[in-house]
Amino acid sequence: MQPAACSRPGRDLRPYAAFPDVMLRISKRSITDISLLVLVNGIWGAQFTAYKLVSNEIRPVTVSAWIFLIAAVVLIPFVVHERSRNRAARASFLAANGGRSLFSRRNLLGFLAIGVLGLVPASAFMAWGVARSTASNSALINLAVPIITALMAVAMLGEKMTPARWMSLFISLVGVLILSDLDWRHLELTSSKFLLGNFLVLLSCTSSSFYNVCSKELLRRFSPVEVLTFGYFLAVLVSVPLVCLTEPFSLDAMRHYAPSTWIGLLLLGVFVWGLAMILWLFLLKRLDVSQASVSVYLLPFLGVLISAIFLGERITGTMILGGGITLGGTILIVSMDR
Repeated sequence: MQPAACSRPGRDLRPYAAFPDVMLRISKRSITDISLLVLVNGIWGAQFTAYKLVSNEIRPVTVSAWIFLIAAVVLIPFVVHERSRNRAARASFLAANGGRSLFSRRNLLGFLAIGVLGLVPASAFMAWGVARSTASNSALINLAVPIITALMAVAMLGEKMTPARWMSLFISLVGVLILSDLDWRHLELTSSKFLLGNFLVLLSCTSSSFYNVCSKELLRRFSPVEVLTFGYFLAVLVSVPLVCLTEPFSLDAMRHYAPSTWIGLLLLGVFVWGLAMILWLFLLKRLDVSQASVSVYLLPFLGVLISAIFLGERITGTMILGGGITLGGTILIVSMDR
């Protein structure tokens, strides 16, 4: 005997036949996004080792200037190739609304914002803040980045924080707190001794969130490579005066950089701020900012994992548990909240 629903005359079942195909496509897209988010945060996790290679010889603002310059130079050929390949499409778009003109007031202000208010302070404030605070304080304050980003995305882009997004954010936060194993007894967030450093770290986190949100708006009119390259060159222009004002620099000192220092700079410029950022902005075009930002909580776990593999550092069961919970939060927000 057939089910009653199937025996009704005239019932059209064709829409239901397509349902598995739709779910399969969503599943494949989610797997791609999750895999790329893990890859991006894995590359970012390697930055801590790279920064160790360069910090002995170069001061923080000088490091930032070098990184932005190397990344921008590496990306120039990709920008030239992309703009020449899409010349016809770009001309048609410009004829319609002029939206891709770099020197239009709207776009120029957008790139100035991500360069001057996003990239440079995110890097410089973090370096200065960590030097004036404790590692525990800085680690805890950095956990605010996805939360600040989500709130900025709601206020500036009109994104909606659904229950699934709040739940995944909470799950990932719990996971990273387990992973971090912070020494709560030695946290001194309100101590006058570390107050300035803590405030600078918080400013760095806010600048990072601001960069992500403003980049999302620019990605509606420019490709990820273009957004990165134009923003990096502006960041270099801002960083050079800061280097002259705050840190000693000379060409003679540059000639005596150790090979490990140059290797570290290339790793940071080409991979951390180059390849990984291209993938990150590509994901921001596919996902809401509040969705993608939750994956940042994977960074501590992947950083620990990379250090364990390449530096022989110890990894514990608690770290694996925290990393698994954090990954679960990322999977939840990407796969269940489209």
